[in-house]
Amino acid sequence: MTTPPPNSGADRQSSPMTPERWRVVDAILTAALSCEPAQRDAFVVRACRGDEELRREVASLLAAHDRAGDFLERPASEALASGIAPTSLSKRLATALAGRYQIEREIGRGGMATVHLARDLRHGRWVAIKVLRDELGAAVGAERFLEEIRVTASLQHPHILPLFDSGSAEGLVWYVMPFVEGETLRSRLTRERRLPVDDALQLMREMADALEYAHRHGVVHRDVKPENVLLQSGHALVADFGIALALENAGGARLTRTGITLGTPSYMAPEQVAGDRPIDARTDVYALGAVLHEMLAGESPFAAASHQVMPRNVMHEPLIALATRRADVSSSLDAAVRMIGSRARVHSRRRSP
Repeated sequence: MTTPPPNSGADRQSSPMTPERWRVVDAILTAALSCEPAQRDAFVVRACRGDEELRREVASLLAAHDRAGDFLERPASEALASGIAPTSLSKRLATALAGRYQIEREIGRGGMATVHLARDLRHGRWVAIKVLRDELGAAVGAERFLEEIRVTASLQHPHILPLFDSGSAEGLVWYVMPFVEGETLRSRLTRERRLPVDDALQLMREMADALEYAHRHGVVHRDVKPENVLLQSGHALVADFGIALALENAGGARLTRTGITLGTPSYMAPEQVAGDRPIDARTDVYALGAVLHEMLAGESPFAAASHQVMPRNVMHEPLIALATRRADVSSSLDAAVRMIGSRARVHSRRRSP
């Protein structure tokens, strides 16, 4: 298990590039790549917490990424650490889950977790296993996180990707979902940019039905975005229900050590942006409206804003009318999308902290 980014004066003097330290570099690098390019330098400075050597290392890898493209198909610790050959995550996972799951390969990587394709040996089915990054697992604590996500396993709905299994072993914290042969909504939007109105409304209704069901069972998603919507035979499956909440409840203030922020700015409701108000089902409704806006307009409501300006825009600026983006969006649909945003802002202002 890796250690969090150092913050003591002794650490800053000279920190050898051990496998653990390379995993810290890799974590910050991956999170930085999820930021807008103009915001990466500021993010790296915050995440490195005064460790100049760490900052320089991450900055050099970001520069290499810009020159050579996305090399994060394997960890930076494996690809770039001269003379260091730590055990790969896939091998660690295969050892930890031997006899239960046969690990095939890594199929995805994000700021908080990696995803592996595996064979469930007991049930003879393909599954996707998400493994929390070492830094995140250390910050939240395996036992508390696994306790928090138990409620997610009870959700059963045709448009919610179910949770099959979870656990911790060999210093890894993981959870298991069905493997969906298809693509994410993000992939489709990247390819098509804007969806036909009927397709967008169908997907929105399916996501809304999933959210309403989860809310009745006391679960708020907190990170609704196109990356968390899988498309199977043209229908929506919302993934990672309750994971963001479990991470926050389990990790608390310790999450700041990882340099990872829960939530995605383009889809965050005003109360998430403010960071000082309770979050409830209306937070997901706002995010759903932002996703619908992107499906219809080709970009999220405040996509053009910088990360510094975006919080102010979310709180105060009106949404641009969809009718100005495309002629086939009716005035009633346009008004409904904008109403979601305006109601969320009023809701955020009226509630007491």
